[in-house]
Amino acid sequence: MSDIAPQKDAKDTTSRLLQETAISLVEGITGVAASNRSELILSLSYIFQKARGGTFLKVLLKEWGKYREKGRVKDDYLNTEQHQECLQEMLEFLDRGNPDTRRFSILKAIFLGAATESISSRDSILPQQYMSLCKTLSSGEAIVLNATFALTERGDAAPPNSATDWLDMIAKESGLGSRELVEIHERKLIEKNLLTDRILGDRSGVRNGDRLRLTPLAVAICMFIKAFDENGDGQPK
Repeated sequence: MSDIAPQKDAKDTTSRLLQETAISLVEGITGVAASNRSELILSLSYIFQKARGGTFLKVLLKEWGKYREKGRVKDDYLNTEQHQECLQEMLEFLDRGNPDTRRFSILKAIFLGAATESISSRDSILPQQYMSLCKTLSSGEAIVLNATFALTERGDAAPPNSATDWLDMIAKESGLGSRELVEIHERKLIEKNLLTDRILGDRSGVRNGDRLRLTPLAVAICMFIKAFDENGDGQPK
């Protein structure tokens, strides 16, 4: 049986949807576990992914309930196009995106930040666009992005003179410790327009800008998440 408590707010279709989705995940896992041995062996990663998705979904449902109880999310917001699109992005991520803690935290911050309407308006298309992009990040890309933003926020890092200097700086700040690991994630972040490209193909130069290679898009996303976190790291006041 599921340990997910039923929602009492009849107006909140989102709570009911999140609850029903979490229950269906549990039932789906149970169904796979009851299958024959060969099917189970093939499904181990599926079971683990669904279990993690269900755990994250229960976290989201709990926090969503707190915001609703405190009136931070208005009844009429639930019917907006923005909310429906952001909810779809979140559910697709939990169902098919191999969710992990770092990326879930990013998507949750954007989802709940948009819902409170304190960071953006309900008419903005940006929260959905941010979620759609962040959904494609790997855990390593999220680590590099967060580390670069943290350095710019502290303001104590001198602009690197070369790509090698930048790689070493982020490797240390992020805890990855490896220039080569950072470089793997750097390439993907450049492709997603979240980091500026190198001046040359080798390691001789980078375009720093004002934010240690973060593009305006990356800064906007990070600032959106920061604005949500400053309200209490996701805990409604």
